[in-house]
Amino acid sequence: MFPITELLPQVFYSFISILGQPFMWIFMGVVALLYRKMEAASRYLFPVPKQSFWRLFLLAVFSGIIGGFLGSLLLILVGISVNKIGGLYLLITALGLMLIEQRFLCFAYAGGVLSLLHLLFGFPQELSVPQVMALVAVLHLVEALLIYLTGSLYSLPVYICHRDNRIIGGFNLQKFWPLPLVVMFAGIYPDPGVVQGLIEMPDWWPLIQPELSGPGGDGGELVYSMLAIPAVLGYGDTATNMTPREKTRRSAEELAVFSVLLLLLAIAAGRVSSLAYVAALFGPLGHEAIIYVGRRREARGKPLYVPAAAGLRLLHVWPGSPLARAGIKSGDLILAVNGLSVHDERDLQEALMVTLESSASVESPGRKKRGKAGWSLELEYLAAEDVAGDAAVRDAAEAVVAGPRRKATVQLRDGEGLGYVPVPSRDTGRCLFVSTSGGFLKRWWKKITH
Repeated sequence: MFPITELLPQVFYSFISILGQPFMWIFMGVVALLYRKMEAASRYLFPVPKQSFWRLFLLAVFSGIIGGFLGSLLLILVGISVNKIGGLYLLITALGLMLIEQRFLCFAYAGGVLSLLHLLFGFPQELSVPQVMALVAVLHLVEALLIYLTGSLYSLPVYICHRDNRIIGGFNLQKFWPLPLVVMFAGIYPDPGVVQGLIEMPDWWPLIQPELSGPGGDGGELVYSMLAIPAVLGYGDTATNMTPREKTRRSAEELAVFSVLLLLLAIAAGRVSSLAYVAALFGPLGHEAIIYVGRRREARGKPLYVPAAAGLRLLHVWPGSPLARAGIKSGDLILAVNGLSVHDERDLQEALMVTLESSASVESPGRKKRGKAGWSLELEYLAAEDVAGDAAVRDAAEAVVAGPRRKATVQLRDGEGLGYVPVPSRDTGRCLFVSTSGGFLKRWWKKITH
C-alpha cells in the first residue's frame, strides 16, 4: 500500500519551504508584471473602469499553489528523479528553441529534442528519456487542470484584426501561474540506515526506475529525497468563435488527453526501451497537433462577437457595473432602452441621453441633484443563450425572434456609466493582430533573405 499518510507531512513541509526561496519571489514578481502588462493592453483598447491587476495575480498565485501541490504528489507517485532529466540541458534547449519560435518555449518540444539527441547520439549521457517525458506529461497535466479551473476567469476583451480585413471581438485568455513544486532526487546509498526519516515504499514504486548506481558499483539501496523548486506555467489563447468558458474547457480537455497518453508512453518506455523513441516523438508532435487542431477550429469557426442586424451585441460587461447588477452579460443583444429602439452603440447613447434629459426636465426647479438612486432604465434585450445555440442566426435579423425578449431594470447612479464594451463596428479603429511570434533567429533569417 502506498504510504500517503507518511508522505504528506514531508511533502507539505518541503512545499512550504519554497516560500522562503528568493527565486520563488522573483518568479512571482515576473508573473505580476505580466498581468500588469495585460491590463495595460486592455486600457489601450477601451476606456475601462479603474481596475487592479492584483486580483488576477492573487488568483494565479492561489491556483498555482493548489496545482503545484497536486503536481508534486503526482511526480512523487510516478517517482520522477530530477537528477535524470538533464535540467540544465532542458532549460538551454527550451531557450534555444524560443529563438526560433516563441511558442517553442515549452518542455514538450525541448524534452522531445533532448530525448532524441540522447537516443541517437548518446548526448547528454546522464539522461533518462522516460523520466524526461514523464516530467513533461505531469507539468502539462497540471496546466490542463489550471486552464480548466481558472483559464476563463477575468478574461480581457479585445478587438482582433481578422484575416478577412474586418475587426471582430474576442477575449484574451492569457494566464500565468507561479508553481511551487516538490520533486524527487534519487541516489544509491551503501548503508541507507544512516539516512533519517526513511519511509518504506511498496515494491511496485517507482513506476519509472532511475537506473542509478552507487559510488562502489551497483551495490546499495535506492533512496529518494525531496527537493523544493519554483516553476512557472503559462497559457495563451484567444476566444472569438466560442465563449471563454467553452474555449478553455475544450483546450483543457485536449491537453489532458495528450498529457495522460504521454505519461503512459513514458511509463511504458521505462519497461520497453524501444518505446522511448515513441515517447520522444509524441511529446513535440502531439503538442503541435493540439495547437494545429485549435487553430484550424478557430479559423473555420464563425466569429461570435460581431454586430447583429438588429440590436447592439455586447462583447463584455464589466463586473460590478450597472448592467452587470441588472443581470446583463457578455453576448446579450440590447434591443431597446425605455421603449427607444437600439441598433448600434450610437442609438444606445442617444437613448440614454434622451432618458437623462427627460428625467432632468421633470424635476422641480429648486432641486439641483437627484438622490443616490439616480436614474432607472428599462432595457429590452435578447439573452446570449437564446441565440448562441444556432450559429446560422448570429448575424441575421431572425436572431431577434430566435428567443423571448427579456426585460431588465438598470439603476444608474449619478456620474456612472453603463459599464460595457460593445462588439466592434465598422467605425472601430483599434485592433490587435493575433499571430505566431517568431523568435530572434527566425526574424533575422527573414531579414537577410528578403
